[in-house]
Amino acid sequence: MWWLGALAGIAVLFWGLPACLERREEGVPTLLGRIEQERHSHLESAFGKTISPWKLARYLEQHDDLLELVCKWTGINRTHTADILFRLNSRYSLAEVALAKAVGGIVMLAVVIQLAIAYTGGQSLNTTAYLPLIIAVLLFLLPTMLLDVADKRAKAEIREQVPIFFGIVQSLVEAGMPIQAAVKQTARRFDGRLGRELARLEVEERRYGTWRKALEELAFRWEVDTLSAISMEINEAMSKGVSIAKMIAAQVEEQVRQQEDEASDHMNRLNVRLLPFVIVLMGVPLLFLVMGPIFIGIGERL
Repeated sequence: MWWLGALAGIAVLFWGLPACLERREEGVPTLLGRIEQERHSHLESAFGKTISPWKLARYLEQHDDLLELVCKWTGINRTHTADILFRLNSRYSLAEVALAKAVGGIVMLAVVIQLAIAYTGGQSLNTTAYLPLIIAVLLFLLPTMLLDVADKRAKAEIREQVPIFFGIVQSLVEAGMPIQAAVKQTARRFDGRLGRELARLEVEERRYGTWRKALEELAFRWEVDTLSAISMEINEAMSKGVSIAKMIAAQVEEQVRQQEDEASDHMNRLNVRLLPFVIVLMGVPLLFLVMGPIFIGIGERL
């Protein structure tokens, strides 16, 4: 029976080969053909649309009902996963994530069936027999776990960069530069994820109509409290036509204080966690130093 599963797996693999291994028509393209290919690739990269190299993923992208069914079977929250991929500007698509989860689920199901057949056949199952099942479960959970870890890391990076970035913006605003120009100027020179995200506002401004709306959508998309608070302050100040420098200064000062409190709490928790190791590593040698001479004296008297 195992060879039937192997043949089925090889057939599916060959049917879903990546595009780099597919047969292509030979021949040298004309000049106009190459210009059209370059224009098409430029438009796709400009609008953030990438074509998956896997035929199965492209098939899922073309059939939305089937993609919805695969996401439901594999336990993927489609909206949440799509938001994470968009936030991270990932080169992977939702169809590829769903396909990876589906492959992991098929492998896990095959391992479970194999273990069930072995158990009903009277074979003894030791710890080594369950190792393929553990690996299959990890393969099934790995795609979404990696996305969640990367998303949390990106949010933490933006949360740390908000006070630094808007501290520079505050200095430029106090020097007389408009808030929109100050954010654009700082984003071009700021080496970090927040700078790259705010630099994209020039493109998203054409999509949402106004720069304020694009900034609001950016803060809403990332779901970072500090960025959302500053975005609301900027929108309120721009709508009322008042100075934004004092509001930004107050927000930056509050966020710096909050980060200092979080760092202090983290250090206190770390000290509590390290306390048992300190007791073991320092208490045992001190015990020998204190009790050693006593034991030596008792041994000499005996």
